[in-house]
Amino acid sequence: MKKQITIIFTLLIFVIGGCRHKSDTSSTTKTDLEKMDGELEAIEDSIKYANALALQSQIGRAVSPKAETQPVAQENGVDAADDPAIWYNEENPAESRILGTDKKSGLALYNLQGELVSFNPVGRVNNVDLRYNYPIDGRTITIAAASERNANGVILFEVTADSLIALQAEPTRLDSNIIDDAYGCCMYYSRKSDKYYAFVCGKNGNTQQLLISNKDGQVQLTPVRTISLSSQCEGMVADDEEGILYIGEEGKAIWKLDADEEADTNMTILANSDSTNINIAFDIEGLDIYYAGNNKGYLIASIQGNFSYAVFEKEGDNKYLGNFTIKGNNKVDGAEETDGLAVTNMALGDAFPTGLLVVQDGFNTDNGTDKPQNFKLVDWADIAKIYETELTVTPNFKWWTK
Repeated sequence: MKKQITIIFTLLIFVIGGCRHKSDTSSTTKTDLEKMDGELEAIEDSIKYANALALQSQIGRAVSPKAETQPVAQENGVDAADDPAIWYNEENPAESRILGTDKKSGLALYNLQGELVSFNPVGRVNNVDLRYNYPIDGRTITIAAASERNANGVILFEVTADSLIALQAEPTRLDSNIIDDAYGCCMYYSRKSDKYYAFVCGKNGNTQQLLISNKDGQVQLTPVRTISLSSQCEGMVADDEEGILYIGEEGKAIWKLDADEEADTNMTILANSDSTNINIAFDIEGLDIYYAGNNKGYLIASIQGNFSYAVFEKEGDNKYLGNFTIKGNNKVDGAEETDGLAVTNMALGDAFPTGLLVVQDGFNTDNGTDKPQNFKLVDWADIAKIYETELTVTPNFKWWTK
């Protein structure tokens, strides 16, 4: 590893020297500069990758994926797969579905074997989340909200076992003075007010809370609150049981505040979610919650700087329980540089009887050959096992029940 890093730094010095030399000559072309920028970016990425692998090796707990989705329909090396969500099929749990964003082209629906069921080419969809029992037209549906970057907006879907049906002709556009680039997205159902919301954050650190409601048979989104942090955010999750919103400020920490629209925006940092914890190697990315009943459960965060996943209790002071990694086996490769993740406590048939964790894989391979990015599926029972008695297995607690 040390030899690899030394070689990378040597190349970096060489390329930088070449760039400096060329920048002093009048013969430098735009193509030359673009090529140099590409070389520098590739070297920077290689340094980050080598450093993350070195830090990952210091984490003792590890699990392996049980399955993986088909790769996104992009070329190798394109950063495209980003954020998943899990839809529980109450009528047939084994036929539950995984939603996965392709931030170059749209939103995919996969089965638990990782096969593509359907794809909605709705645009540059970045993050996605869902909630159950949304009332519309005299029925209740599973509603999903996704950030869409072309429109700098949010688009809503109805989720079924077969398709993702857009509930709007086009995304609801956000005020670009508040949200500069629709990036992170999560949903929230308030038991207090019996209302549904989407939260969307931008790269500028601002988050907007949007009320979801029906008017004249149409679903609409209305901004009701703005939350501001000092730098880029993406990963977010709302705890419907306790009415709490968690926001990951990528280069700083995980923040915690009241999720209801009438609440103030005072927030606190989760202990051990910042640089005081050696296992929080920035960036902090995806966030989600495993519900264990009686206000207990676990907040899971993907940590890109060491290719790992941090686990906190969701109750009380959010006790930090340690990080784990996802390593490959003889069937499925591991997961690195994860963006978004999703977890459920629901029993999903024989394959995942105590729940499922789905994570985006930034460096997908097949027998050592690079492939386009995809999502990895991990059995919650395997995660609980490596934490011994620290994690509870609580299948089929329906946290979304009103």
